[in-house]
Amino acid sequence: MIHQSKVIIPAIAVLSMVATTATWAASNRDVPNALEDLSINGQAVTTDSIRRVDLEGPIYEVRLRNGDTFYSDAEGRHMVVGSLYDNSPDGLVNVTEQNDRQSRLDQLSNLPEKSLVTYPSQGEGLGEITVFTDTTCPYCQMLHQQIDQLTAAGITVHYVPFPRAGSQSPAARQLAQVMCSESPKNAVTSAFEGRLLPPEVDPAESCRLAVNDGFQLGQRFGVTGTPTIVLPDGEMGEGYVPAQQLIEAIKRSNS
Repeated sequence: MIHQSKVIIPAIAVLSMVATTATWAASNRDVPNALEDLSINGQAVTTDSIRRVDLEGPIYEVRLRNGDTFYSDAEGRHMVVGSLYDNSPDGLVNVTEQNDRQSRLDQLSNLPEKSLVTYPSQGEGLGEITVFTDTTCPYCQMLHQQIDQLTAAGITVHYVPFPRAGSQSPAARQLAQVMCSESPKNAVTSAFEGRLLPPEVDPAESCRLAVNDGFQLGQRFGVTGTPTIVLPDGEMGEGYVPAQQLIEAIKRSNS
């Protein structure tokens, strides 16, 4: 996981300045000085051509429910798809990713406790992570085997149910059974160890909805596999991470 902690200016402000510069260039029929002598990450670059485009400010960041992000003028006619970068004096900063991180944290903070399986930290808190997990996933099982090591290090772990095969899959039913059990924490461990609830136990609708909500949230975040881990600063990474490596990543995210 790559840590970024630079101070950035808002995406709309960055694009607004870009559009204003483009308008100024057109009215003076000149290339802006900043683009004639352009540096990125402190390194001078050689441009091949510079041409104004018909993109007028203000410019807006638009996020779709499926997780896609693009930038548009006020009329929704001219759009830019991809990441927006701030070429700041301190280096190139991915503004889109920074905004994505904050959006993830905001959405996770709105999840009700009953939609999560939480393992609280022991002692002084180092931070909280959220893990999109599937009890049929072997790599999730490997991560779960380290849960005591993580909580002992001061990390609170929140599990969000995310059935990889979809909200109507057998894994979704298993996760719903876990959420409906008397002790979801113990049920997660039992499921990872292959000791499941009896198949005739039918989970309540509220538990099915919790799993479906977790699956939809993961899709909005762009989760494609499990485990997917969201760090305290909103950075997200997919795949198994050894405990000590994960602890160091959490420390960096807090710095």
